[in-house]
Amino acid sequence: MSDAEQLNDDAYEQENAAQEDVTPAGETGAEAPQVQETGSAQSATDLELFEKYIEEDLDFDLPNRGDMREGMIVEVRPSELLVNVGSKRDGVVPQSDLARLDPDYVKSLHEGQTVDVVVSRQPDDDGIFLLSIAEALQQRDWLLAEQLLESSEVTSHRVVGYNKGGLTVEFNHLRGFVPASHVVDMPRNLSEEQRRAELESRIGKTLRLKVIEVERRRRRLVMSQSLAEREFQAARREELFKTISVGDVIQGEVRSMRPFGAFVDIGGADGLLHVSEIDWRPVNHPRDVLEVGEMIEVEVIRVDPENQRIALSRKRRLPNPWDTVEQRYHPGEIVPVKITRVVDFGAFAQLEPGVEGLIHISELADIAVAEPLKTVQIGDEVYVKILRVDSNRQRIGLSLRQAGDLGPVTSAQDEEEAEAEADEQEDVDQEAADQEIVSQGDVDQEAGEQEAVEDESEEE
Repeated sequence: MSDAEQLNDDAYEQENAAQEDVTPAGETGAEAPQVQETGSAQSATDLELFEKYIEEDLDFDLPNRGDMREGMIVEVRPSELLVNVGSKRDGVVPQSDLARLDPDYVKSLHEGQTVDVVVSRQPDDDGIFLLSIAEALQQRDWLLAEQLLESSEVTSHRVVGYNKGGLTVEFNHLRGFVPASHVVDMPRNLSEEQRRAELESRIGKTLRLKVIEVERRRRRLVMSQSLAEREFQAARREELFKTISVGDVIQGEVRSMRPFGAFVDIGGADGLLHVSEIDWRPVNHPRDVLEVGEMIEVEVIRVDPENQRIALSRKRRLPNPWDTVEQRYHPGEIVPVKITRVVDFGAFAQLEPGVEGLIHISELADIAVAEPLKTVQIGDEVYVKILRVDSNRQRIGLSLRQAGDLGPVTSAQDEEEAEAEADEQEDVDQEAADQEIVSQGDVDQEAGEQEAVEDESEEE
């Protein structure tokens, strides 16, 4: 027998022997139970390993302490919330954390709602996370503060308290601090008691603020009202000059006063209301007519975008007495007046508020007068005769000498003859008077505008 034939015979015998050892179905044997027990144990072990694998696979994104996650409320309990944060294990928001939140917000929480949470403690022996909604809200606010710091955006916040150094304000779920040096209109050189009173008076007010410092680790959030107001006003002023035009009628608030006029806030910038534009009647000082904080209607009479200046008029929004003056005064009438100004060429006399006439030097007395002050003085109340009325040019010619002792009025013809000699000179003098008024007004206006610019520079 060859070697190959021998090998085939051996293989055949081994195969037959293996078949004989297998227990047929339905038969029992001594070795069969032992084989089954071994297989069951192996299967149980495999199942445990599989479950462990599944558990580890579900927890592959297990959050760490300090992580912020979006979770879903799976159960609302009397003293806590059960929240799923994406792993097999749920987390708990305890009552101590819920107490830090707004009660109305806590009442609104419900099963199935998504909320941001921060992991404040990793799983304990029971496999439960400890979560915080309050910390998540604060983290979100810190991110917002950092964004505002970068963008320099101005936002509004309510004052909730104060300390020695300044004001505390609400910043959603954080507290911001406004140093007293950054509080607008905070008086200087105050006593400690006065300082506290000033700061306390601002509690409850809403301020425009700008974030100027954020240090999350130190829980430091510093804000500025002065910088916010400066940027806010600059933006409003820029927008105002893009839209405002001469002739616009605007409601404004009287912000401050000077002898030459008043500064009026017209919603973005201060306009100058010159004393000559306050009323038709002469005004010595703005305080004689206006009050700080008063709302008034004004008309824009000049706009200078290059120098950021606006001139206003109040009197142009009031009835002009000159429009109907010819209905009330007629040539030849003798009327009482009050001397308001004395100049080299005569004197101005007020017939009513806003209406003045000129007594030419030639009409002061029957004899030549070299110095008008020797004839009349400011404040004198005298009778004069009306020589002419020109509502279009806003001029009334008056005569003191022709009023006499309140005798009979001369005829119109006599009046014309009496006036003819002085008319030409009077016109010249009236023009000079008008020019003097206009020139002085321009000087005062320019001075006022310059002072306004200087005031703004000092504030900055």
